[in-house]
Amino acid sequence: MANYKPEEIIALVDNHYDLTEPLRTRMDDDHKLYRLEEFDAGEGYQSYTSNEPQVYADKLISWLSSSEMVVRIPYANSKREDRENNDAKEKFLLGLIKAADDRLVDRFQPTIRHQMGWFITLRGWYACRALLVKDDEGETYVDIQPWDPLHTYWGEGKKGLSWACHKTKKTATEIEAIWGVKIKDEGLGPDDDDGIDVYDFYDSEDNIVCTDDTVLKARTKHGSKKVPVVLGPVGAQPLVQAISETGNLDTIEDYGESCYKSSRHLFDKHNFMMSTMLELTARSRKQGLKIKSRDGNKTLDEDPYKEGSEIALGQGEDVEPLGLLEMSKEAGAFMGMVSGEMQRGGLPHSIYGQLEFQLSGFAINTLRQGVETVLVPRLQALEKSYRAIFQLLCDQYITGAFKSFEVSGKDKNRMYFREEVTPEMVKNAGDVEVSFIGQLPQDEMGKMSMAQIAREGQTPLLPDIYIRDNILGLQSADQMEDAIKAQAAERMLPEAAIWELLKSANRQGREDLAELYQGELRRLFMTKRMEEMQMVNQMMQPQQPPPPPQGMPPEGMPPQGGAGPTLPPTVMPDAAMGVPPPMPTAPVGPSVPPGTPRPGAQGTEGRLAELGLVPPTGGS
Repeated sequence: MANYKPEEIIALVDNHYDLTEPLRTRMDDDHKLYRLEEFDAGEGYQSYTSNEPQVYADKLISWLSSSEMVVRIPYANSKREDRENNDAKEKFLLGLIKAADDRLVDRFQPTIRHQMGWFITLRGWYACRALLVKDDEGETYVDIQPWDPLHTYWGEGKKGLSWACHKTKKTATEIEAIWGVKIKDEGLGPDDDDGIDVYDFYDSEDNIVCTDDTVLKARTKHGSKKVPVVLGPVGAQPLVQAISETGNLDTIEDYGESCYKSSRHLFDKHNFMMSTMLELTARSRKQGLKIKSRDGNKTLDEDPYKEGSEIALGQGEDVEPLGLLEMSKEAGAFMGMVSGEMQRGGLPHSIYGQLEFQLSGFAINTLRQGVETVLVPRLQALEKSYRAIFQLLCDQYITGAFKSFEVSGKDKNRMYFREEVTPEMVKNAGDVEVSFIGQLPQDEMGKMSMAQIAREGQTPLLPDIYIRDNILGLQSADQMEDAIKAQAAERMLPEAAIWELLKSANRQGREDLAELYQGELRRLFMTKRMEEMQMVNQMMQPQQPPPPPQGMPPEGMPPQGGAGPTLPPTVMPDAAMGVPPPMPTAPVGPSVPPGTPRPGAQGTEGRLAELGLVPPTGGS
């Protein structure tokens, strides 16, 4: 492993900048579009700057940041124990993301998803550093920091990244506050606002932070088996090389595209046409004047268009407005073409609620497909980034350097959890899948219909656990199945429902209600017990054969009126052959007092115990 010095790190970064300069220039130009830098129509002309680039990008960023994240490990044919490990790993990763988001918010930064959504949309790339860190007291915390791809540099090796570096600017005051190092430079004051280049450098083993000539953080082990940085482009376009003198420099700017891929060249045309319309509108308010005078030097002392103004004219003098300029029909058609291309390369206006007529279901579905063309590649990039982050964190967790970790949060089923997860649980779990569901109109009813069809009939097409795991995409399908069983128990057993009411009253501190529910619960138990005792007593008494129906001969005698077909004696019951029934005998084994349930019988308490609902024995 190369022991890079600060000057060597800077050389690596500068060289990578030279190779990727067209890409970084494109990123910077796209940011100018997003910031709505004013369009210049020329001196003396009205200028119009459309807000389309910012509104369009913000819509995509909003969809990405508000999309629903589903972290799941498919059950497949795994055993219950394996599925429990899978569920624990899912909660572990969800808890890590929540903890990392909380750390970012405490440092006045947006959450991971908000930052990654912004970079994926406007840069066309994602970059992020992910580490599990032990503090000075030995406590473990997660440190996930998204990086701006514009200022991220990297080198490739045989197995992926060989190094990665994030270059930022810090003031001397910030450097001293973060790293405790005073910058000694005659050209820089302690509060210099221009900023100092700071290089946060990682290779496969170590981390070092430095400036051009000063080490801010000495070389330290980061604890990951590889470079703890994930990065990648958006979209499916590979890095292609043109046959030209510049090699791949003229094509690398297309590698990893922003949301402006198909329309960045249209915004200037749109702004120009709108500026022209604005200019014509302004001229219609104050038309040019043609003034006739003897010497040709006639001027007006005040604005003739001002209400109540008067124009003093001499003999032979005249003032009349010039004719208005009008846009041609071709200009209107051209604006329509530009607007249509912007929508095809971005989002249709219907997404913003701009709909002047009703659309059919087919038309709406077609518009959704157009939206997905823009949204899906960015959702996929977000999924890849999170999956890579999770893999980094899991690989670090199972190295043996960390103890069990307590996580908390909410899963996709909106159920809160707090669970302690061990490295063994994570190690024995399956591979994680990450999906983001954009907040577009989703056909949830379609999913429910498919699930219903799959489980209809005496022989369902698919088992319930497969339906919940794959069709509905529920997180922790076993957990949901347990909740369904508990709900069914509440419906079948009134004592289970009252038990839940009792627990709720105790949580609320309602002793009066708790006492009422507890009394009702005891009454139900006593009633069930009495019914069970009566049933046992009936079973202990001998059974008497029912009397024969009227008009029928006694059992074993042929019916009157003839000898009908009869069974041979070998297959006839003893009573039909005149043999009296045997007398009841004493039960085998120890004597059982009346009221005792029969062996194997399950009382109400047993059924509740199996469901995890143990009835109270004391007060509230």
